[in-house]
Amino acid sequence: MELKNIALLSKWLYRLLTTDGTWQQILRNKYLGSKPLVQAQWKSGDSHFWASLMKVTRDFLRFGTFVIKDGSQVRFWEDTWLENSPLRDQYPQLYNIVRKKQDTVADVLSTQIPNLSWRRDLIGNKLVMWNNLVSRLSTIVLSQERDEFKWNLDQTGVFSVKSHYLGLINQNTPNLNKRIWKLKAPLKIKIFLWYLRRGVILTKDNLAKRNWQGNQQCCFCHENETIQHLFFDCRFARMVWASVYAAWGIPKPHNMPSMCGSWLNGISKEYKPLVLLGATALCWSVWLCRNAVVFDNKKSSFLQVIYSTTHWLRTWAILQKYTLQDKLVAASHFLAQVAKDFFARAHESGLVFGLTVISVEGYLSNSFSLCAGYAEAGKFQYDVSP
Repeated sequence: MELKNIALLSKWLYRLLTTDGTWQQILRNKYLGSKPLVQAQWKSGDSHFWASLMKVTRDFLRFGTFVIKDGSQVRFWEDTWLENSPLRDQYPQLYNIVRKKQDTVADVLSTQIPNLSWRRDLIGNKLVMWNNLVSRLSTIVLSQERDEFKWNLDQTGVFSVKSHYLGLINQNTPNLNKRIWKLKAPLKIKIFLWYLRRGVILTKDNLAKRNWQGNQQCCFCHENETIQHLFFDCRFARMVWASVYAAWGIPKPHNMPSMCGSWLNGISKEYKPLVLLGATALCWSVWLCRNAVVFDNKKSSFLQVIYSTTHWLRTWAILQKYTLQDKLVAASHFLAQVAKDFFARAHESGLVFGLTVISVEGYLSNSFSLCAGYAEAGKFQYDVSP
Protein backbone atom coordinates (compact mmCIF):
# COMPACT_ATOMS: atom_id res chain seq x y z
CA MET A 1 0.00 0.00 0.00
CA GLU A 2 2.86 2.36 0.79
CA LEU A 3 4.40 1.81 -2.63
CA LYS A 4 1.11 2.37 -4.40
CA ASN A 5 0.70 5.63 -2.53
CA ILE A 6 4.21 6.76 -3.55
CA ALA A 7 3.50 5.91 -7.20
CA LEU A 8 0.15 7.73 -7.19
CA LEU A 9 1.59 10.85 -5.55
CA SER A 10 4.47 10.80 -8.04
CA LYS A 11 1.94 11.24 -10.83
CA TRP A 12 1.14 14.67 -9.41
CA LEU A 13 4.84 15.51 -9.24
CA TYR A 14 5.32 14.49 -12.86
CA ARG A 15 2.45 16.71 -14.00
CA LEU A 16 3.68 19.59 -11.88
CA LEU A 17 7.16 19.21 -13.38
CA THR A 18 6.19 18.76 -17.04
CA THR A 19 2.81 20.41 -17.69
CA ASP A 20 1.10 23.76 -17.20
CA GLY A 21 -2.39 24.37 -15.94
CA THR A 22 -4.46 26.19 -13.34
CA TRP A 23 -3.72 23.88 -10.40
CA GLN A 24 -0.03 23.69 -11.32
CA GLN A 25 0.22 27.47 -11.32
CA ILE A 26 -1.56 27.68 -7.95
CA LEU A 27 0.87 25.22 -6.37
CA ARG A 28 3.90 26.94 -7.90
CA ASN A 29 2.77 30.36 -6.68
CA LYS A 30 1.99 29.11 -3.18
CA TYR A 31 4.91 26.78 -2.50
CA LEU A 32 7.68 27.38 -5.04
CA GLY A 33 7.81 31.05 -5.89
CA SER A 34 10.91 31.45 -8.07
CA LYS A 35 12.46 28.12 -6.98
CA PRO A 36 12.34 24.99 -9.14
CA LEU A 37 10.43 21.96 -7.88
CA VAL A 38 13.65 20.04 -7.21
CA GLN A 39 14.70 22.64 -4.59
CA ALA A 40 11.36 22.65 -2.78
CA GLN A 41 11.22 21.62 0.87
CA TRP A 42 8.44 21.07 3.34
CA LYS A 43 7.78 23.91 5.81
CA SER A 44 5.63 24.10 8.90
CA GLY A 45 2.12 25.17 7.90
CA ASP A 46 2.19 23.52 4.48
CA SER A 47 -0.82 21.42 3.53
CA HIS A 48 -0.82 17.65 4.08
CA PHE A 49 -1.01 17.15 0.32
CA TRP A 50 2.12 19.21 -0.32
CA ALA A 51 3.92 17.53 2.59
CA SER A 52 3.10 14.15 1.04
CA LEU A 53 4.48 15.28 -2.33
CA MET A 54 7.70 16.42 -0.70
CA LYS A 55 8.14 13.03 1.01
CA VAL A 56 8.04 11.11 -2.27
CA THR A 57 10.08 13.56 -4.37
CA ARG A 58 13.33 11.65 -3.91
CA ASP A 59 11.74 8.31 -4.88
CA PHE A 60 10.29 10.01 -7.96
CA LEU A 61 13.38 11.86 -9.20
CA ARG A 62 15.75 8.91 -8.95
CA PHE A 63 13.90 7.16 -11.78
CA GLY A 64 14.13 10.08 -14.20
CA THR A 65 16.69 12.00 -16.24
CA PHE A 66 16.66 15.67 -17.16
CA VAL A 67 17.41 16.99 -20.63
CA ILE A 68 19.07 20.36 -20.19
CA LYS A 69 17.61 23.36 -21.98
CA ASP A 70 17.78 26.53 -19.86
CA GLY A 71 19.06 24.63 -16.78
CA SER A 72 16.83 26.48 -14.33
CA GLN A 73 14.85 23.43 -13.16
CA VAL A 74 17.74 21.04 -12.56
CA ARG A 75 20.17 20.83 -9.65
CA PHE A 76 23.75 20.64 -10.83
CA TRP A 77 24.97 18.07 -8.28
CA GLU A 78 21.86 16.29 -7.05
CA ASP A 79 19.85 15.52 -10.20
CA THR A 80 20.59 13.13 -13.06
CA TRP A 81 21.32 15.08 -16.24
CA LEU A 82 24.88 14.29 -17.36
CA GLU A 83 24.93 10.58 -18.21
CA ASN A 84 23.11 8.10 -15.97
CA SER A 85 23.83 9.25 -12.42
CA PRO A 86 24.01 12.52 -10.45
CA LEU A 87 27.32 14.35 -10.47
CA ARG A 88 27.52 13.90 -6.70
CA ASP A 89 27.95 10.16 -7.36
CA GLN A 90 30.30 10.62 -10.31
CA TYR A 91 32.55 13.09 -8.46
CA PRO A 92 32.05 12.44 -4.71
CA GLN A 93 35.32 14.10 -3.70
CA LEU A 94 34.36 17.32 -5.47
CA TYR A 95 30.83 17.15 -4.08
CA ASN A 96 32.18 16.89 -0.54
CA ILE A 97 34.06 20.18 -0.77
CA VAL A 98 31.76 22.31 -2.92
CA ARG A 99 30.08 25.11 -0.99
CA LYS A 100 26.65 25.25 -2.64
CA LYS A 101 25.29 21.78 -3.24
CA GLN A 102 21.78 22.82 -4.29
CA ASP A 103 22.66 25.24 -7.12
CA THR A 104 20.95 24.67 -10.44
CA VAL A 105 22.69 23.97 -13.73
CA ALA A 106 21.79 27.51 -14.80
CA ASP A 107 23.47 28.92 -11.66
CA VAL A 108 26.68 27.02 -12.36
CA LEU A 109 26.87 27.56 -16.12
CA SER A 110 25.86 31.23 -16.05
CA THR A 111 29.50 32.24 -16.47
CA GLN A 112 32.21 31.17 -18.91
CA ILE A 113 34.05 29.38 -16.09
CA PRO A 114 31.65 27.19 -14.04
CA ASN A 115 30.36 29.22 -11.11
CA LEU A 116 31.48 26.93 -8.28
CA SER A 117 33.33 27.72 -5.07
CA TRP A 118 35.24 25.25 -2.93
CA ARG A 119 36.02 24.95 0.73
CA ARG A 120 39.53 23.75 -0.05
CA ASP A 121 42.04 24.06 -2.88
CA LEU A 122 41.74 21.65 -5.79
CA ILE A 123 44.94 19.64 -5.81
CA GLY A 124 45.96 16.12 -6.76
CA ASN A 125 43.10 13.82 -7.70
CA LYS A 126 40.53 16.55 -7.13
CA LEU A 127 42.18 18.78 -9.72
CA VAL A 128 42.20 15.91 -12.20
CA MET A 129 38.50 15.29 -11.55
CA TRP A 130 37.74 18.98 -11.90
CA ASN A 131 39.52 19.22 -15.25
CA ASN A 132 37.61 16.18 -16.45
CA LEU A 133 34.31 17.69 -15.35
CA VAL A 134 35.08 21.04 -16.99
CA SER A 135 35.86 19.33 -20.29
CA ARG A 136 32.50 17.56 -20.16
CA LEU A 137 30.67 20.77 -19.30
CA SER A 138 32.19 22.57 -22.27
CA THR A 139 29.80 20.72 -24.56
CA ILE A 140 26.71 21.95 -22.68
CA VAL A 141 24.98 24.93 -24.29
CA LEU A 142 22.01 26.50 -22.50
CA SER A 143 18.98 27.72 -24.44
CA GLN A 144 15.80 29.62 -23.66
CA GLU A 145 13.59 26.53 -23.67
CA ARG A 146 12.27 24.77 -20.61
CA ASP A 147 14.17 21.76 -19.23
CA GLU A 148 12.66 18.38 -20.08
CA PHE A 149 12.17 15.38 -17.82
CA LYS A 150 12.40 11.84 -19.21
CA TRP A 151 11.00 8.87 -17.31
CA ASN A 152 13.60 6.09 -17.36
CA LEU A 153 11.22 3.22 -16.54
CA ASP A 154 9.28 3.50 -19.80
CA GLN A 155 10.66 3.44 -23.34
CA THR A 156 8.44 6.37 -24.28
CA GLY A 157 10.01 8.52 -21.54
CA VAL A 158 6.54 9.26 -20.15
CA PHE A 159 5.64 8.59 -16.53
CA SER A 160 3.13 5.91 -15.59
CA VAL A 161 1.97 4.83 -12.15
CA LYS A 162 2.41 1.16 -13.09
CA SER A 163 6.05 1.53 -14.16
CA HIS A 164 6.89 3.48 -11.01
CA TYR A 165 5.17 0.93 -8.79
CA LEU A 166 7.07 -1.92 -10.41
CA GLY A 167 10.31 0.05 -10.15
CA LEU A 168 9.78 0.62 -6.45
CA ILE A 169 9.10 -3.06 -5.89
CA ASN A 170 12.34 -4.00 -7.66
CA GLN A 171 14.27 -1.46 -5.58
CA ASN A 172 12.96 -2.97 -2.32
CA THR A 173 11.82 0.44 -1.05
CA PRO A 174 9.26 -1.02 1.41
CA ASN A 175 12.00 -2.94 3.21
CA LEU A 176 13.60 0.28 4.47
CA ASN A 177 11.17 0.91 7.31
CA LYS A 178 11.01 -2.80 8.06
CA ARG A 179 14.79 -2.85 8.26
CA ILE A 180 14.71 -0.05 10.83
CA TRP A 181 12.10 -1.63 13.08
CA LYS A 182 13.77 -5.06 12.94
CA LEU A 183 17.06 -3.55 14.10
CA LYS A 184 18.16 -5.15 17.37
CA ALA A 185 18.56 -1.93 19.33
CA PRO A 186 16.63 -0.14 22.11
CA LEU A 187 13.26 1.23 21.02
CA LYS A 188 14.29 4.88 21.46
CA ILE A 189 17.21 4.29 19.08
CA LYS A 190 14.92 2.83 16.43
CA ILE A 191 12.56 5.79 16.85
CA PHE A 192 15.55 8.14 16.50
CA LEU A 193 16.61 6.41 13.27
CA TRP A 194 13.04 6.49 11.96
CA TYR A 195 12.83 10.23 12.69
CA LEU A 196 16.13 10.73 10.88
CA ARG A 197 14.90 8.91 7.80
CA ARG A 198 11.69 10.94 7.80
CA GLY A 199 13.73 14.14 8.15
CA VAL A 200 11.94 15.39 11.28
CA ILE A 201 14.65 15.22 13.94
CA LEU A 202 14.94 18.66 15.53
CA THR A 203 18.02 20.04 13.86
CA LYS A 204 18.17 23.82 13.66
CA ASP A 205 16.64 24.04 10.18
CA ASN A 206 13.64 22.02 11.35
CA LEU A 207 13.34 24.24 14.41
CA ALA A 208 13.35 27.27 12.12
CA LYS A 209 10.42 25.76 10.21
CA ARG A 210 8.57 25.89 13.54
CA ASN A 211 9.32 29.63 13.81
CA TRP A 212 12.40 29.25 16.03
CA GLN A 213 14.46 32.43 15.72
CA GLY A 214 17.87 31.22 16.90
CA ASN A 215 21.18 30.97 15.05
CA GLN A 216 21.02 28.11 12.53
CA GLN A 217 24.79 27.73 12.29
CA CYS A 218 26.24 24.26 12.86
CA CYS A 219 28.04 24.01 16.20
CA PHE A 220 31.03 22.29 14.51
CA CYS A 221 31.53 24.61 11.53
CA HIS A 222 30.12 27.71 9.83
CA GLU A 223 27.47 26.07 7.62
CA ASN A 224 23.77 25.99 8.49
CA GLU A 225 22.72 22.88 10.41
CA THR A 226 20.50 20.37 8.61
CA ILE A 227 20.18 16.61 8.95
CA GLN A 228 22.19 16.14 5.75
CA HIS A 229 24.90 18.52 6.93
CA LEU A 230 25.18 17.41 10.57
CA PHE A 231 25.36 13.66 9.94
CA PHE A 232 27.05 13.48 6.52
CA ASP A 233 28.50 16.70 5.08
CA CYS A 234 29.99 18.53 8.07
CA ARG A 235 33.77 18.28 8.46
CA PHE A 236 33.19 16.78 11.88
CA ALA A 237 30.90 14.03 10.54
CA ARG A 238 33.18 13.31 7.59
CA MET A 239 36.07 12.74 9.98
CA VAL A 240 34.03 10.14 11.87
CA TRP A 241 32.90 8.38 8.69
CA ALA A 242 36.50 8.45 7.47
CA SER A 243 37.46 6.28 10.44
CA VAL A 244 34.85 3.73 9.35
CA TYR A 245 36.29 3.81 5.84
CA ALA A 246 39.79 3.37 7.19
CA ALA A 247 38.73 0.36 9.25
CA TRP A 248 36.69 -1.58 6.69
CA GLY A 249 36.73 0.30 3.40
CA ILE A 250 33.02 1.15 3.74
CA PRO A 251 32.47 4.63 2.20
CA LYS A 252 30.30 7.31 3.75
CA PRO A 253 26.62 7.10 2.72
CA HIS A 254 25.39 10.05 0.67
CA ASN A 255 22.35 10.69 2.85
CA MET A 256 19.92 9.09 5.27
CA PRO A 257 17.80 7.18 2.70
CA SER A 258 21.03 5.85 1.22
CA MET A 259 22.25 4.72 4.65
CA CYS A 260 19.10 2.70 5.20
CA GLY A 261 18.95 1.39 1.65
CA SER A 262 21.42 1.26 -1.25
CA TRP A 263 24.45 1.88 0.98
CA LEU A 264 24.02 -1.66 2.32
CA ASN A 265 24.08 -3.25 -1.13
CA GLY A 266 26.99 -5.66 -1.56
CA ILE A 267 27.13 -6.52 2.14
CA SER A 268 26.13 -10.07 3.01
CA LYS A 269 22.64 -10.56 4.42
CA GLU A 270 24.05 -11.77 7.73
CA TYR A 271 26.03 -8.62 8.34
CA LYS A 272 23.69 -5.95 6.97
CA PRO A 273 21.94 -5.50 10.35
CA LEU A 274 25.32 -5.09 12.07
CA VAL A 275 26.50 -2.48 9.57
CA LEU A 276 23.24 -0.55 9.93
CA LEU A 277 23.50 -0.87 13.71
CA GLY A 278 27.02 0.57 13.58
CA ALA A 279 25.89 3.48 11.40
CA THR A 280 22.99 4.07 13.79
CA ALA A 281 25.34 4.12 16.78
CA LEU A 282 27.54 6.60 14.93
CA CYS A 283 24.62 8.93 14.15
CA TRP A 284 23.33 8.63 17.72
CA SER A 285 26.79 9.54 19.04
CA VAL A 286 27.03 12.55 16.71
CA TRP A 287 23.62 13.69 17.93
CA LEU A 288 24.58 13.32 21.61
CA CYS A 289 27.86 15.12 20.99
CA ARG A 290 26.05 17.92 19.15
CA ASN A 291 23.59 18.32 22.05
CA ALA A 292 26.44 18.44 24.56
CA VAL A 293 28.05 21.27 22.61
CA VAL A 294 24.78 23.18 22.08
CA PHE A 295 23.17 22.77 25.51
CA ASP A 296 26.12 22.19 27.86
CA ASN A 297 28.73 24.28 26.04
CA LYS A 298 31.17 21.35 26.01
CA LYS A 299 34.02 20.98 23.58
CA SER A 300 34.26 17.88 21.49
CA SER A 301 36.40 15.94 19.05
CA PHE A 302 35.78 13.23 16.52
CA LEU A 303 37.58 10.75 18.81
CA GLN A 304 34.94 11.25 21.48
CA VAL A 305 32.25 10.37 18.93
CA ILE A 306 34.15 7.22 17.95
CA TYR A 307 34.51 6.13 21.59
CA SER A 308 30.83 6.84 22.17
CA THR A 309 29.97 4.78 19.08
CA THR A 310 32.03 1.84 20.27
CA HIS A 311 30.45 2.10 23.73
CA TRP A 312 26.95 1.81 22.29
CA LEU A 313 27.96 -1.09 20.06
CA ARG A 314 29.30 -3.02 23.04
CA THR A 315 26.18 -2.15 25.02
CA TRP A 316 23.85 -3.35 22.25
CA ALA A 317 25.89 -6.45 21.46
CA ILE A 318 23.88 -8.49 23.96
CA LEU A 319 20.74 -7.83 21.88
CA GLN A 320 22.22 -9.52 18.80
CA LYS A 321 22.34 -13.18 17.84
CA TYR A 322 24.72 -15.10 20.04
CA THR A 323 26.99 -15.89 17.08
CA LEU A 324 27.34 -12.17 16.26
CA GLN A 325 27.86 -10.75 19.73
CA ASP A 326 31.61 -11.32 19.90
CA LYS A 327 32.06 -10.03 16.36
CA LEU A 328 30.27 -6.79 17.20
CA VAL A 329 32.40 -6.30 20.31
CA ALA A 330 35.55 -7.05 18.29
CA ALA A 331 34.43 -4.55 15.64
CA SER A 332 33.97 -1.85 18.27
CA HIS A 333 37.47 -2.41 19.67
CA PHE A 334 38.97 -2.40 16.19
CA LEU A 335 37.27 0.86 15.23
CA ALA A 336 38.50 2.53 18.41
CA GLN A 337 42.05 1.35 17.71
CA VAL A 338 41.95 2.62 14.12
CA ALA A 339 40.68 6.05 15.22
CA LYS A 340 43.20 6.21 18.07
CA ASP A 341 46.03 5.38 15.69
CA PHE A 342 44.96 8.10 13.29
CA PHE A 343 44.63 10.60 16.13
CA ALA A 344 48.12 9.81 17.33
CA ARG A 345 49.65 10.07 13.86
CA ALA A 346 47.80 13.30 13.10
CA HIS A 347 48.82 14.76 16.46
CA GLU A 348 52.45 13.94 15.71
CA SER A 349 52.06 15.83 12.43
CA GLY A 350 50.90 18.92 14.29
CA LEU A 351 47.24 18.71 13.26
CA VAL A 352 44.76 20.17 15.71
CA PHE A 353 41.60 18.42 16.84
CA GLY A 354 38.64 20.01 18.51
CA LEU A 355 35.77 22.02 17.18
CA THR A 356 37.82 22.67 14.04
CA VAL A 357 38.28 19.32 12.35
CA ILE A 358 40.75 18.55 9.60
CA SER A 359 40.08 16.65 6.40
CA VAL A 360 41.54 13.17 6.14
CA GLU A 361 41.21 12.83 2.37
CA GLY A 362 44.56 11.94 0.89
CA TYR A 363 45.98 11.12 4.32
CA LEU A 364 44.21 7.85 4.95
CA SER A 365 46.30 5.72 2.61
CA ASN A 366 49.45 6.46 4.63
CA SER A 367 47.94 6.61 8.09
CA PHE A 368 46.07 3.33 7.90
CA SER A 369 48.18 1.13 5.70
CA LEU A 370 48.56 -1.14 8.71
CA CYS A 371 44.82 -1.83 8.61
CA ALA A 372 44.92 -3.40 5.17
CA GLY A 373 45.73 -6.79 6.63
CA TYR A 374 43.04 -6.51 9.26
CA ALA A 375 39.90 -5.96 7.23
CA GLU A 376 38.69 -6.06 3.66
CA ALA A 377 36.14 -3.64 2.27
CA GLY A 378 32.64 -4.60 3.32
CA LYS A 379 33.74 -7.77 5.12
CA PHE A 380 33.98 -8.50 8.82
CA GLN A 381 37.35 -10.04 9.50
CA TYR A 382 38.94 -8.79 12.66
CA ASP A 383 42.33 -8.91 14.26
CA VAL A 384 42.10 -7.15 17.59
CA SER A 385 45.17 -8.64 19.17
CA PRO A 386 46.95 -6.27 21.54
